[in-house]
Amino acid sequence: MIFPAGKGAHALANPSPREMAIRAESATAAGMASKLSGLLGVTITADVPVDYFKYVKYLATAIAVPGGAYLLFRYVSLAMVGRNVLAIASIMFVLLMTSGYMWNRINSPPYMGQSQQSGDVVLFVPTQNQQYGVETQIVAGTYAICALCIVVLVKHVPKIQSADQRTSVTLLFVFLLLFTFSYLNSVFRLKMPGYPFKMLLE
Repeated sequence: MIFPAGKGAHALANPSPREMAIRAESATAAGMASKLSGLLGVTITADVPVDYFKYVKYLATAIAVPGGAYLLFRYVSLAMVGRNVLAIASIMFVLLMTSGYMWNRINSPPYMGQSQQSGDVVLFVPTQNQQYGVETQIVAGTYAICALCIVVLVKHVPKIQSADQRTSVTLLFVFLLLFTFSYLNSVFRLKMPGYPFKMLLE
């Protein structure tokens, strides 16, 4: 909360308290100064010292990435890495991109919200045009569980020798897949009330 001066040289015409929402864009020194300038009606500047560590980090990255790539292609072959490792890395990249990671990087939304009525934590914005940062992690984790169930059912369950054990494992992962995808559908319905599909969960 901002409480402007009601008397004196810096008094405002409307000295009522103002609420300042700290978001990603106003969490920096320059963003905070700009936000306070708009709320208080005075010019506030931020004197930010030079971050030498940032330049050292960029330099180290510029050296390490080409060097690491050179060593990787010279001493490690794709056959040594294995198809499973490459498949897991590919799936993780796809899940990260389809869950909204790039949208978060571009728009810098708050990590999670808060209900104005009860003050409870809110994980999902009920609209398609906005999202919280935590939504990406929840959706990516849900997709990862679905992908894990499919991989287990396709690659590992057929190799189980015991018929009873194979049936039990199959039912377990089919139910887990069904429940997880039902939760994913419920998230879609929350983000878009007109979404026509639902399974076990509302």
